Amino acid sequence: MKRKVLSIFMLSATLILPTQVSSFAASTANPYGAAAIDPPTASEVILTISRKGKVKNYRFADLLKIKSSTITIHEPFVKKVQSFLAIPLTTIFATVGISGSEKVETKALNDYIYANTAKSFTDAKGYLAIKRNGEPIPYDQGGPIRIIFPNSSKWSTFLDPWNWSLMSISVK
Repeated sequence: MKRKVLSIFMLSATLILPTQVSSFAASTANPYGAAAIDPPTASEVILTISRKGKVKNYRFADLLKIKSSTITIHEPFVKKVQSFLAIPLTTIFATVGISGSEKVETKALNDYIYANTAKSFTDAKGYLAIKRNGEPIPYDQGGPIRIIFPNSSKWSTFLDPWNWSLMSISVK
């Protein structure tokens, strides 16, 4: 039920007209222009990864157990430097055997989809961000997980693959 409510919220947030964005953004401290949403519960699955019938579900605590590193990047949506605790997408892909020329589809809670080959994501040094500046990433600010790219990546300014509020990664 929570995902359905979040999907409706995220969809409605994307339907704000451009003329509304500037006045709405000016009235709130949230750079993403959305209202606060409660964080996921401890038992809630926040990421599903699938490939050819193999499915892996992750709760936030499960992701925290995976080897990660802190990377500092220029976050292009808020136009400032931020640090993220992040897991390389190569590690995430390996959990179900995603690799090479397989077509990977990333899907957000608002049904935004970006698709490309696994090799393209890994060559671009993609990461799954699980915390920002040492704190969980709020839903209303692109969390609780999202795809990011370091400044040195060829996709650091190509914004299509920066999938916010990610809910699934699958091979299509």
